[in-house]
Amino acid sequence: MRRLISIILLSCLVFAGCKSSGTDSQYDEISREIERIKTEAYSQEQSLPGPGGNIKIEVNLLSTTLSQYEAIDVLWQYVDQAAAIAAQANVFAQSGLRIGVATRQFEAKLAAVQKKLKASERTTLFLLVADGTGGSINIGDEIAVPSFRYMGRSYSATGYQFRQAGKSLLVNARSLPTGQIEMVLIPVFSRFLNSGGDMELMELSTTVRAMPGETVVLSGSTGSNQDVATALFGRRYEKRETQTLMTVTASFY
Repeated sequence: MRRLISIILLSCLVFAGCKSSGTDSQYDEISREIERIKTEAYSQEQSLPGPGGNIKIEVNLLSTTLSQYEAIDVLWQYVDQAAAIAAQANVFAQSGLRIGVATRQFEAKLAAVQKKLKASERTTLFLLVADGTGGSINIGDEIAVPSFRYMGRSYSATGYQFRQAGKSLLVNARSLPTGQIEMVLIPVFSRFLNSGGDMELMELSTTVRAMPGETVVLSGSTGSNQDVATALFGRRYEKRETQTLMTVTASFY
């Protein structure tokens, strides 16, 4: 771009020199044209994301009861799950987690479903990271951990322990030459280990590429109570169980 500007400026100066015998109005017109080209070029450069910039990540959490979550679960037909690349696809499938890029119909369908929910809770979070770095999205401080009561060689029943532990997603974001934003997401459980440290589930690392402003959707399947998805997006308090749908939208800031 700058090389093109230099060529145009040089051409204009040569033209001005050749026409030195012309009127002042011609010279003024050339000067205005040079300024216009410089202004347009500067505006275009400012609009393009450059390396070392910031990426803003908006996170929306929509939680509702399991009985009502079925209405949200059908929205996955408007999500392109093939857009996500899991580090270990077979392990990711067993985790119960689902992730993909929302299609154009998703937002409208989600808004319509949300109006019909009798009870729901929506939380909006913001995360600002430098291009090529990461941050953590906090999902909650309490998780329900499956516990098993064994009788002989087989268990007689499955219950839940309620345990204090932070749950979050580690997000590494960077811009791509294609104009897309690449996000690598890793589930993290804090204070879960006996040592009090964090447990990052690296084998569930998932990469998603989306254009700025596109929505990435994450949630768990509703078919199991003994997987990572339940621990990450589910919650049980006394007899009330909830499930959470997460949407993540990244843009240049």
